Amino acid sequence: MLTGKPPSFPPAIWEVVDRGPVWWGRDTQGYCSLSTVFQQISSMALYLDATTQMIEEFSIERIRIFEAALRPTYASLAIEDLTSPRSSPVDTPSSECDTESAQAFSLVRIFQHAALIYLYRAVCGLPANHALVQQHTQSCLDCIFSIQKPSKILNCAVLPICIAGAHSQCPKQQRLVRGLAGFIYDEIRFASVHSVIAVLEDIWKRAPDEDMTWNQMFANLNAQAIIL
Repeated sequence: MLTGKPPSFPPAIWEVVDRGPVWWGRDTQGYCSLSTVFQQISSMALYLDATTQMIEEFSIERIRIFEAALRPTYASLAIEDLTSPRSSPVDTPSSECDTESAQAFSLVRIFQHAALIYLYRAVCGLPANHALVQQHTQSCLDCIFSIQKPSKILNCAVLPICIAGAHSQCPKQQRLVRGLAGFIYDEIRFASVHSVIAVLEDIWKRAPDEDMTWNQMFANLNAQAIIL
């Protein structure tokens, strides 16, 4: 995705992956799964390769389908929400199941925003400062920054942090992303996080009016880095 190469496996592989143990949190109600976002990312990467090779024509209708599939997900009202007694200040905290579901929805939303940035930038070729790109950059970072540390979600969100951070044009936000990436590295000691920080620093030091394509942005990313 970051290097502009087509995926090695078909999008449907994520349905198989989702049946087994996964590294992301699960919605215990079964309403959403991060695997559906990965399917769309894989489909977009294949579509980008096909249009680049002129095997397929660019289609705004296809873009609309991707947009609809990646519309940010929020939990819906359940019957239990209406029939269960109201909680009081002295009630016990939310159950572990509710917390896990809420975290799963948050992580899916973060990846959906990041995938939409990829759609507009890499597939559609919009500039980094385009309103649609910045809209989802802001929403993605807002969602990331709203997560209380420490959290397993943040450790699973290195890819969205890389994508949204690369498109942040606000120095204050860039400092927050830098600090968050450093925090994640301290938590999991994953060397690829340093590769993310390095490529972000390279992007941020460019002149604000220097318009880079998606591939140019991540051209200096360590080829050995694994960004998840």
